[in-house]
Amino acid sequence: MALNLGGGSMTSNFNSMYLRNAQSMLNQSLMRLSSGKRINRPSDDPGGLAVSMKLQNALTVTSATKQNIDNAKSYIDTQDAALSSVGDILDRMSSIKTLYGDNGSGLNTTDKANYASEFRELQAQLNAFKGEKFNSISLFSTQGISRDVYISTQGSTGASISVGSLDLTSALSVAAGLNLSAQRYGANAASISDITSTQLNTAISNVASLRAEAGATSSRLDFSSDYLSTSMVHLEEANSRIMDVDVAEETTNMAKYNLQVYAASAALVQSNLNMSIVLDLLNFNSMSRR
Repeated sequence: MALNLGGGSMTSNFNSMYLRNAQSMLNQSLMRLSSGKRINRPSDDPGGLAVSMKLQNALTVTSATKQNIDNAKSYIDTQDAALSSVGDILDRMSSIKTLYGDNGSGLNTTDKANYASEFRELQAQLNAFKGEKFNSISLFSTQGISRDVYISTQGSTGASISVGSLDLTSALSVAAGLNLSAQRYGANAASISDITSTQLNTAISNVASLRAEAGATSSRLDFSSDYLSTSMVHLEEANSRIMDVDVAEETTNMAKYNLQVYAASAALVQSNLNMSIVLDLLNFNSMSRR
């Protein structure tokens, strides 16, 4: 009697195919969990990978734009700090002028000399501030040097903010040929008797205007930086949804594929065992006939 072994062979092949598929899915699940990425190869999700690459590029550009804005903000903050000190110096000079009196009345020669000496030293300090720099860029200049800072990821085609040096020299010029920021013993140094309280108040008002100008620019830079920070968070979230693995879901998948591997392995062993039994029976029958 002839036995048909085709069915047993087909079952074994199917079990072997299921085992390979389950093992492949299990390996993919383990790779995702170990790497933390849902997409480890382009074949995992070609479309998702393409979107992720564009999002990553947008993140890089946004981060660079924000860095430029923050650097410009640091420049403005340094500029404002210098102007704040200038304002403090002018306040002290106003106080000295008030104590000195318009004509220096009520003071002896030594007192007037002391006030006059401090007044000259403060002028020298005001003169020193005019040469201050941030990363080799002048904070103050009579030429009004400015630079455009791009606040949009579109670069030169997007919005920008003009950030530049301020004219401190003109702000401290209280009259024709009379400037409060002079070298201590320079030809244009103003003595305490040359300056009036009104002129000092004018200089303070001018410096206050410069601080307001710097503050307005700083405020706009702050808003731009905050927007880009928020934009980066959303870009990272979008990229994470595409690239990062869902640990809970993938852990469930791994358990499922692991069970399938065991089941397919057991089925394959059983089918191979059945084939072995059939072959043993055939061999036994053949020997018995002899």
